[in-house]
Amino acid sequence: MENGRFVTYTDKDRDIVRKGICEIAKVLLGDDTQRKLSMPFCLDWFMDPYYQQDISDIHDDLVLLLQTVITEPNEDDVIEDAIELLMSYELPPFPLIEEKRNRIPLKFQDDIAYLLDPKSFEE
Repeated sequence: MENGRFVTYTDKDRDIVRKGICEIAKVLLGDDTQRKLSMPFCLDWFMDPYYQQDISDIHDDLVLLLQTVITEPNEDDVIEDAIELLMSYELPPFPLIEEKRNRIPLKFQDDIAYLLDPKSFEE
């Protein structure tokens, strides 16, 4: 597993999510790379319906924050994880991504095309 990575999250990460969108944004838009890599993994637990976590109070802000993570300079792994979260748990439209698509690194453009219009990839 040459290109694999090992990421975990802790109760501290869950506490950050429970504190709300401002605290999540501080992590995802901050400078602590390790914490930034942990946060999307933790968010996956909150966003996955299987785990029945109620994040309805921050849902819309979280979707916007994930779009911001994708469209602003950030570590590639964090951008990739944000794309994966939106692909897995949300449906378009994603207006911020549409508006700022040209800011997203070229290596993610195929995923962005799918994210913005998944039906165009159906056979």
